[in-house]
Amino acid sequence: MKEQSVRIPDSDPAEQNIRFLWSAIDEVLIVAITDVNGVITHVNERFCQISGYSKHELLGHTHRILNSGYHSQDFFRHLYATIRTGKIWRGKICNRAKDGSLYWVATTIIPRKDEHGKILSYVAYRFDVTPLIEARNRMKHLARQDPLVNALNRIGFSEGLAATLEQTMETHETRLMVRIDLDGFKEVNDIYGHDSGDKVLIEVALRLRTFAGSDAIIGRLGGDEFAIIMDMSKADACVEHHLQHLLVDIEAPIALEETCVSVSASIGYTFLDSTTLSGQQFMKDADIALLQAKQRGGQSVVAFTPGMGLKAKNHQLLMSQIHFAVERGELEMYYQPIINLALGRVTACEALLRWHHPELGLLTPVSFPEVFSDFRTGLAIGKFVRRSVIRDLAKWIETGDYTGNVTLNVSMADFGTDGLTQEFCDLTAAAGVPREKIKVEITETIFLGATRSDRVRREIFRLSRHGFKIAFDDFGTGYAAISHLRELPLTHIKIDRSFIKNIDQSARDLKITSGLIRLARSIDMATIAEGVETVEQLRILNDLGCTACQGYLFAMPVPVTALPDAVENTGKILDDFRRSSRNDMLTGST
Repeated sequence: MKEQSVRIPDSDPAEQNIRFLWSAIDEVLIVAITDVNGVITHVNERFCQISGYSKHELLGHTHRILNSGYHSQDFFRHLYATIRTGKIWRGKICNRAKDGSLYWVATTIIPRKDEHGKILSYVAYRFDVTPLIEARNRMKHLARQDPLVNALNRIGFSEGLAATLEQTMETHETRLMVRIDLDGFKEVNDIYGHDSGDKVLIEVALRLRTFAGSDAIIGRLGGDEFAIIMDMSKADACVEHHLQHLLVDIEAPIALEETCVSVSASIGYTFLDSTTLSGQQFMKDADIALLQAKQRGGQSVVAFTPGMGLKAKNHQLLMSQIHFAVERGELEMYYQPIINLALGRVTACEALLRWHHPELGLLTPVSFPEVFSDFRTGLAIGKFVRRSVIRDLAKWIETGDYTGNVTLNVSMADFGTDGLTQEFCDLTAAAGVPREKIKVEITETIFLGATRSDRVRREIFRLSRHGFKIAFDDFGTGYAAISHLRELPLTHIKIDRSFIKNIDQSARDLKITSGLIRLARSIDMATIAEGVETVEQLRILNDLGCTACQGYLFAMPVPVTALPDAVENTGKILDDFRRSSRNDMLTGST
């Protein structure tokens, strides 16, 4: 490229300075001069270079020849209103070159006036700032794009939602919002590693794009959570059926290097229309529907309804209040007798948490289950339960009102540290309670996650070595319960009430329950059937050889002071059952 230079003309100093300044300006700035009507009367070489037009093509035309369509009419109205009043205008303009490419110029337009203040022409000086604008746009794009998958991040999706809401207000059309949460993704990460997990997320995002179409707004809101905004009317009766197909698409196997994996999903959806007050409310509604889908066990599609919003609001209120329930003394332990069918008497009772809510009355943990997944709150409640149970057991031993064992539940939060066994040992030693009188009930949910699983196993074995009995609660409802029977130091299994409920009507439930009892007996474990409510259920369980039962047939959960009477009444119910059974046998034999 030929080196350019600025030549100082050989003339008088004043003219020399003026020509030098114009020559220097031409080397640095993009210059154009127009008349009062905006018609171009002069352009320098740099103007021609950046625009791609020759001087001949530009002179006699207005700047409309360069209009990119990027700016609104209001933008130009403000520009012209400013310079026509004799003021200087400064700003950045996006122009279109002759070849169709866009470029940005930082522009200063100066009105040139005569001695009376009349505008004679306009002089525009410009700098090429295209690289800066493109770099800023790239940064803006990256700040709104998920770095892993072809989708927006939470910031970008929120902006897309806001733009969609504004458009909806103008057109009165509806849009479908879909919230997706993957089920089983954590296990892929735990088993195959995060690289494989990333491949799953990339593939899922690709399937979402294929499903929703190129015009849809797709975002990854974090982890394994996705969201879609797409065209679909409320009047479309096939929305749920359509989204069921999305579930199938997501669940299709995903090929990794040496294997294939599958993940499922939970889906919640709602509609955005002109009545929606804000994008945040829209997201919240979809989140509530998603939560309902997950509470159904996943692999389901749920539409948001106004009733869900009220329920969620009440639930959130409970979650905020439970934090103070321990301090206010609103929590109390209730006890339900467990009757040993082989011995014919109550040998244990289960400790069950109750909350005396100041406005809603007596609540069971079913009303606030998520609290136990919150580490700090769950840990505080767990400590309250253990202190209360061991204190109550010590009083019973002292008075002789109750001489059996107590079972109590533990949650994921209780295994958050390695001090659970030591806490049990310290509490029982201080209260003078034999360790063998305490039975710790565990469920499969506490094993979720590879790191937590190892910690939980260590703590369970530690509890067993120190003399505490271990029972497996809700047996038969998980995925790996059989392996837990082989690997853990269990003494009891509790058959979930879902199998007992229809045991007298469902041959399938009867066979499952019978098989579980035989399995437990073969490995020298006791069985406890939960949720026994009828004499017929009791009769079947007794005939199958179930070790023990608990349920409303015998007693409701009662406060600590009422347990001795509940134990006595439970014994009477069993005696009546035994007498009735003997009479039936005698009647049948005559």
